[in-house]
Amino acid sequence: MTPEEINKIIEIPAWDSVSAIKPNEAAYIYQFIKEHNLSRTVETGFAFARSASHIMAATENDHIAIDPFQSRYKNMGLSNIEKLGFSDKLRFEPDFSHNVLPKLVNEKKTFDFIFIDGSHSFDGILIDFYYANLLLEQKGYVMLHDTWMRSTRLVENYIKTNLTNYRYIKSPLRNLSIFQKLGEDTRDGMGFTEFYTFKSYFVYKLITWMANGERTFLKSVALKIKDILK
Repeated sequence: MTPEEINKIIEIPAWDSVSAIKPNEAAYIYQFIKEHNLSRTVETGFAFARSASHIMAATENDHIAIDPFQSRYKNMGLSNIEKLGFSDKLRFEPDFSHNVLPKLVNEKKTFDFIFIDGSHSFDGILIDFYYANLLLEQKGYVMLHDTWMRSTRLVENYIKTNLTNYRYIKSPLRNLSIFQKLGEDTRDGMGFTEFYTFKSYFVYKLITWMANGERTFLKSVALKIKDILK
């Protein structure tokens, strides 16, 4: 099933279109999984299942989705998966990721693709990544969504500056960040590098400024600067 076919079937309600990842982001995830021949997947965050549906269509394999708030979305994510005929391959965990991910570690599960799009607080994203690192096999990929957010940017910077066993892969989409695990973490217990950067703070301020008010020439120039800084 292609992304075009998926989008003809699933329903994303007008009353909450912002919770779902964008169609071009979902299509990119689908293509990324196909190109890298990935098959064992888990994601934090589920909402209307746009990401889950594209992941499952790409792998044609089992998938785990974690989201304690499906009732807020009127169970439409689960309904979309059912419409696609994917229900038998979905393990849905209606609990917080900080409870479910350790359980998967204890189950000795391993994955080659992990999509993080659950909590958007800094600590929530960092906890998701901490467990993703334990679950991710060598050469596997972790993808972060909403990299326009300051919290996600800081986690991205932490990985770049502290974990030399991860390779950063620049995405053509500015709202996705990709890392590949190349080996085990060899730092000692005292290893730490400062990961706060003024560049990420400046980029975040640019985005929030551009998101408010009318689009002007100055904002268009600022957008180009942001793309260069990314």
